[in-house]
Amino acid sequence: MKILRVVYFTENGKHIKEKLNNAFVLEEKPDDMDLKSWTKDCFSLHLPILFISSTGIAVRSIAPFIDNKLKDSPVIVVDELGKNVIPILSGHFGGANELAIEVAKVLEANPVITTATDINNLFAVDVFAKKNGLLITDKSKIKEVSAKVLRGEKPDIKESDSEIIIDDLKLIPKRLILGIGCKKGKAFEEIKQFVNTFYTDEELEKNLYAIASIDVKEKEIGLLKLAQFYGVDLLTYAADELKQVAGDFNESEFVNEQVGVGNVCERAALLAAGPNPKLVINKTAKNGMTLAAAIREKIYIVW
Repeated sequence: MKILRVVYFTENGKHIKEKLNNAFVLEEKPDDMDLKSWTKDCFSLHLPILFISSTGIAVRSIAPFIDNKLKDSPVIVVDELGKNVIPILSGHFGGANELAIEVAKVLEANPVITTATDINNLFAVDVFAKKNGLLITDKSKIKEVSAKVLRGEKPDIKESDSEIIIDDLKLIPKRLILGIGCKKGKAFEEIKQFVNTFYTDEELEKNLYAIASIDVKEKEIGLLKLAQFYGVDLLTYAADELKQVAGDFNESEFVNEQVGVGNVCERAALLAAGPNPKLVINKTAKNGMTLAAAIREKIYIVW
């Protein structure tokens, strides 16, 4: 499930928004918040933005806040009749192209994709990096790889367990998994503050592969926002899956009664890390939140 910030300006726009209610967790622009401040807040949280409006309104709104293609919010526009869905920012690494296709499917609309590698069905190195949890060490080299692919040339690829080099662009696997459990309704800000007692934002941007939890938390707003802030997936597992994880865990009878397994954070982190995982932070609890961290050793690359 994805959180999608949304703004509309007409009754038709409201009807379009309502069609998306079951497919996404939608957060509307508050009536008492001006558009500029709202857009700035979206960008500060790296949250996807849906403008149900003209592209001109969207472009003018986001222009002051565009900074980094690897961190900018994905932005899409839907016309007020719901005919076209247009990604206009962060199409690849931010996932706006993929999001536009999802929105278009719900609305039975036309996704208007304009990125050259997509419309020519060619390899896009930033999509490849995002899909595989790889750190892009030099974003300026993305366009060089794309230009080569668009010329019909094959990139030079060197692959090892510690890095992948495509032409001169080095991609390094992110290995850190955060397993997190929390009480219902825990705010993003509180969860992030808890996480930041262990890792800085810079460390997480370089190393975080995913956040993991139990499936009853798949729509937990605070966790969803945390995952989208760091640009990673929120992976969730059923209690029976978590019970199968081998190890000596600090179990809570109360948690077991609530969700069916006595330890969420350690088990989820290890399960998400794959074969031969290493637990690097044991279960730590604070104010209705628990956190553990694991390292994934085996990296599976999907081309």
